[in-house]
Amino acid sequence: MGYNVLNYDTLLLVQICITVLTTVLLSMAALYSEGASEQRWWAMGNVVSSVGLALASLDSGPLVLHAVLGYGVLGLGLALVLRGLRLFCNETLSWRWIVAIVAGALLSTGFFTYAEPSLNARLSVTGFYFGLLNVLCAATLARHADWRSVGASVAGFAALGVALCVRGVYLLQHEPGDESALLVLGIVMLTVPLAQVSIAFGLILMVMRRYAERLRNLSWVDSLTGALNRAGLETQGRRVAQRTLRAGRCLAVIMLDADHFKDINDTWGHPVGDAVLRHLTRQIKAELRPLDLLARYGGEEFVLLLDGVNLDDALRVAERLRAKVEGEQVDVAGHTVRYTASMGVVCSDQHGYDLLELIVAGDAAMYAAKRAGRNRVMAG
Repeated sequence: MGYNVLNYDTLLLVQICITVLTTVLLSMAALYSEGASEQRWWAMGNVVSSVGLALASLDSGPLVLHAVLGYGVLGLGLALVLRGLRLFCNETLSWRWIVAIVAGALLSTGFFTYAEPSLNARLSVTGFYFGLLNVLCAATLARHADWRSVGASVAGFAALGVALCVRGVYLLQHEPGDESALLVLGIVMLTVPLAQVSIAFGLILMVMRRYAERLRNLSWVDSLTGALNRAGLETQGRRVAQRTLRAGRCLAVIMLDADHFKDINDTWGHPVGDAVLRHLTRQIKAELRPLDLLARYGGEEFVLLLDGVNLDDALRVAERLRAKVEGEQVDVAGHTVRYTASMGVVCSDQHGYDLLELIVAGDAAMYAAKRAGRNRVMAG
């Protein structure tokens, strides 16, 4: 016949090989990951799916093994992958749903194996069932904001889901042994490994982008305080300035410096000084909104960017923060430390939206506050 290239057994073998290869790649990624549990779920899901595919493809042995249990194991593997996808999207999938997915696969195949024996119906219902599960995987990722990361996986899961559903529809009207059915099933089976390649490529791309994002964030964050560092301020601060400029909103900048910080280090030591900086950072963050920005500019000096806040409101924020810092104390290593802060406040209404110019003006206002006696707020 002319369909040897679409030989079912050959394509099934290719499908199993791709699943195993994907399993190896994801297992290696999971092995070297720290805290990335979604990768472990993907790896476990692919391991289980490989076993399920191998069982379902058996031509001999107990019927329950390849006609029922194989699909149950395959359902478990896909459920574990789905759990990993939801974790990647900061969602979850309870074990009750995983049990329900496995039970659905076992009951549907068991019914058409023993209660109403029909190979045609069993293959059709598994096509629909696993097709819909793959569409659910695609829908889970489709809600993710960064399509550059998830696009390939969404396309792969969607194509795989559609291909399996097409198989289910076709087998409702044709016997598996029909020549036309063999052609359609061969095309579907050819689509499956192509979709799996897209899924595998997409999952690896998702892992790479997630790691790249984490490395970038680490390079932007001050390790002591958790605030942005200078590099993070330059990148994120310019984005905030451009955003407020486009929206026609004010941008306020507060330059803050812990008073007599050198004396704290000299008197109690650097570990106490570090504790003071962390305490100060927490006090500042408590006053900020999600769209505001905080960066450690150097030593004990911090920069606050307030989106959409005019000079008067920024002065009130700074004064509230100054009073809060003055009224707090830091207890560390058996020492009780009190400290104050001086602040300079400027706004884009007077100085424009150039970030460097705002920082220079705010810095000048802050040093004016120090010269005026410290523990005070000055407008620039």
